[in-house]
Amino acid sequence: MDTRLLIQIEQVLSRLHAPISLLDTEGNSLIPNEDIRFSLPALPHQGGPVMQDGRLYQVCTAVPDWVMMTTISDAESTKDAFLLCDAMISATIAASEAGNDLNNTYQRILQNELSLAELDAMADEHRIPISNSRCVLLMHMVQVQQRNAYEILDEILPRSHADVLVAMDKHTAAFIKDVSSMDDEDELRQFACAVQETLLGEIALPITIGIGEIARGVGELHESYRQARRAIEIGRVYAPERTIHVYRSMMLERFLSDLSPEVAEHYHGLLFNRSTARLFSEEMLYTIEMFFKKDLNLSDTARQLYIHRNTLVYRLDKVQRQLGLDLRKFEDAVTFKMLLEMRKCGNNKAKGKKSH
Repeated sequence: MDTRLLIQIEQVLSRLHAPISLLDTEGNSLIPNEDIRFSLPALPHQGGPVMQDGRLYQVCTAVPDWVMMTTISDAESTKDAFLLCDAMISATIAASEAGNDLNNTYQRILQNELSLAELDAMADEHRIPISNSRCVLLMHMVQVQQRNAYEILDEILPRSHADVLVAMDKHTAAFIKDVSSMDDEDELRQFACAVQETLLGEIALPITIGIGEIARGVGELHESYRQARRAIEIGRVYAPERTIHVYRSMMLERFLSDLSPEVAEHYHGLLFNRSTARLFSEEMLYTIEMFFKKDLNLSDTARQLYIHRNTLVYRLDKVQRQLGLDLRKFEDAVTFKMLLEMRKCGNNKAKGKKSH
């Protein structure tokens, strides 16, 4: 049985004044979730409670594999308590099944498994808004312990009535965020940052988030989902230090990832080869990468590297003399950056081929 469902049922049963526990047919305690086992009496599938060792037991009609247990001694009170408990379990299961059906529908929408006619029918059946502006944030968690990403996020994720959280697999959930009231897409990044901070602060679990572009209707949600997933895939290669990847902001990385390994390796080799191996030491590459991060600003880069500005100029002059590229000029910096990144593209695709 789904752990999340048992948690929901436990929350429902906690509202009862009567102390009722739930066991499986072996006598193991399900609610509360404790390592306790009771010796069950012979129980009819239909009938009243049976007394044993000062406890009363009765099979749950909603789930015949479950047994309700209580210590209430009054026969009439026991009967009423078991009847109410049974009804509440049935209602909780029915609501959960409806939620699972909706989750499966959203899964099929995101994975583009529905025809236009099926999409219209499903949207009408589940009252899914047709034209709302929404965006898919794909949330991936490597560490989920004994739970899954959906269960963890379901407890902490702030959402409006128009937002939907969809379970995709154990480690991944898709958050369909209504953006009709947002001023710009930067708010989505801020929202993703807030989710990360909450997870780290409350349960110390890291998360990677991919953000697709805004879908202008339910029929475009699968494209936003594809983009969010692609953003994570590309981000792991070109920006592994980041944990939030926005598809729209990754144009260069998307272009590079579409190149064939042969083309990428060829152009990468024009600059990075045996003749330039001594030039591109780890120190030199780190200097150049920091220069790019500081937007080609000499003073800021020198301060960040704790070196004199003249030392930085000397290193850049050395690159210019050997390669003919002045990294202080925007066009030359872009050329160098693209050729540098092509190494990641070629290596990543080569690994992908070996794994198939």
